[in-house]
Amino acid sequence: MAVWLWLLAAGALFVLETLTADLLFASLAVSATAAMLTAWGGGGFLAQGIAFAVSAVVTVFLLRPLALREMAKRTRKTATNTEALLGAVAKTLSTVGADEGQIKLQGEVWSARSTGESIRAGQSVVVSEIDGATAVVSPMPKD
Repeated sequence: MAVWLWLLAAGALFVLETLTADLLFASLAVSATAAMLTAWGGGGFLAQGIAFAVSAVVTVFLLRPLALREMAKRTRKTATNTEALLGAVAKTLSTVGADEGQIKLQGEVWSARSTGESIRAGQSVVVSEIDGATAVVSPMPKD
């Protein structure tokens, strides 16, 4: 009977892992599987609890951090929000000076200011910073 309960617990934990994908429930499901194998081998309630606890400590505190670190290395970080605009090329709609101006950035009109000298209307610029709702731009580098 205990074998089936541990099997049910492991299955439920694996299902929960598919919803969260942070490896916590997968670690506990592996621990439930260890307890199930202990029960199947004839171990009593205490042995099953020890198998679960030892396996949980190993998987949650040792293997999970290693796996998360490895997953982070292999997963490309995607820039979002204003981070995604840094380095983007825009077109000046008006003269952009140290205090004011407008640019067209990814189809939207933005308030802008330059990092240095004034930039004429119609020039291509690169976004170097986003300061609130204002894009800080510099002239396109000449190749």
